Amino acid sequence: MKKYIISLLCMMPVFTGCLDIKLENQFSDPDAITTVDTARELLATAYSSIPRYQMEFSVLGDDFYPTTYANQYAEMQNLYNWQDNAITDLSSQVWNDYYMTVAYLNALLDRIDNVKTEDEAGALELQKVRSEAYALKAYCYFDLLRIYAPAYSEDVLDRDGIILKNRLELDFLPRSSVRACVEEIASLLSEAAKVSNTGNAVYYFGSDAVNALRAEFELYRGAYDVAVEYGLPLLSDLESRLTETEYSNLWTENESQERIFAPYIFDSFYINLNYDRESGDYFCLADGVTYEDTDMRKSWCEYQGPQTGVRSLGKYNRMYYENTEVRYINTLRYSGVCFTVAEAYARDRQPGEAVALMNRYLGARGCTLLDESLSGDALVDAILTEKQREFVGEGVRYFDLKRIGSPLDRYNAAGNRTSTIAADDYRHLFPIPQSEYRYNENITAEHQNPGWSYEVAE
Repeated sequence: MKKYIISLLCMMPVFTGCLDIKLENQFSDPDAITTVDTARELLATAYSSIPRYQMEFSVLGDDFYPTTYANQYAEMQNLYNWQDNAITDLSSQVWNDYYMTVAYLNALLDRIDNVKTEDEAGALELQKVRSEAYALKAYCYFDLLRIYAPAYSEDVLDRDGIILKNRLELDFLPRSSVRACVEEIASLLSEAAKVSNTGNAVYYFGSDAVNALRAEFELYRGAYDVAVEYGLPLLSDLESRLTETEYSNLWTENESQERIFAPYIFDSFYINLNYDRESGDYFCLADGVTYEDTDMRKSWCEYQGPQTGVRSLGKYNRMYYENTEVRYINTLRYSGVCFTVAEAYARDRQPGEAVALMNRYLGARGCTLLDESLSGDALVDAILTEKQREFVGEGVRYFDLKRIGSPLDRYNAAGNRTSTIAADDYRHLFPIPQSEYRYNENITAEHQNPGWSYEVAE
């Protein structure tokens, strides 16, 4: 089978401050990455390529209702309705974009042993670059696994997961099992955690980000005690990070102590939610996402746009209305770690610890505290309800709904339920795109996710 060296000429987006190296040589020339600075530059390119589908996954989840303008945006309305063609189109973009980032990281990891360092500081910086590359690759694989494989359980470990692409050369590889994918993600995170990477800017994947991702990953695979072990140390000064000032700073160009990992961007974000500034948005907040008047999140999560009586999403959408530049995409936050640890406690039959942690969070946010007698499913439901309020419109809820196996209601612009997506609906597993299986003989019809077509052009 033929293998091809990937050319950056065909792959690389425009990136501010990229290397002064001919594009066609960056991946094929073994001498292109030989210094710490050039290694860091290629890693920066990988950071800039991280996919941004938070809005699309929020539409697929239950954060939004369509407005009267939704029909003007057929592609997004079809996605909200879980139509096959819309999910197929999104899947092709998601698959290609995540594996693009993986390709950059593989190029870096393939070259990094050639890098020469002149002193101890350079050697430490190179270790940090390697750690961040491992962590970012684990982040991509984790998202891909949650999108293309069934929700984790012992029963699905031998089913198809994703393709683990660990070489610079373009191999035509089969899908690995869910078991192998989970083991690979765990290994990458373990390697990343070996390096102490603290004190860096939030747009780098530092040690706190690694541990936050490890905690979320362990919750995903049901290792609740391990999720607590990785997440709890990050919450020692939680209250100081959950102030009103720090929360507001999440949605400005200012620094925020609540951010753990937030890629820095130079272009627009979330503008596709808006029909136009004079009329309003294609989607509004779902009726179930409400806030107490004392809740500091209310003014930033809800936004009264031009549509009378319609609660628009705030956050990035408000920033668009108010002409505030988006510079950070808040990808990992300390509040998110709080929910991970609280849910892990609740599922590990430690309701007292879960309630105590949630009440630390709710008290800091200005919300009514949970009843201390809560336990079991009622406690988990309360945690996930508050988590949706915290992360509404950020794409988080979709992954939680799939993980817990929840059915999903669809509504029309009048707020009436029109259909329900069952928990076992085949569309919860995105289709492997034709761009992958067209030339990959190891992805045959039997390796396509159930319910989806497998059509190879003649």
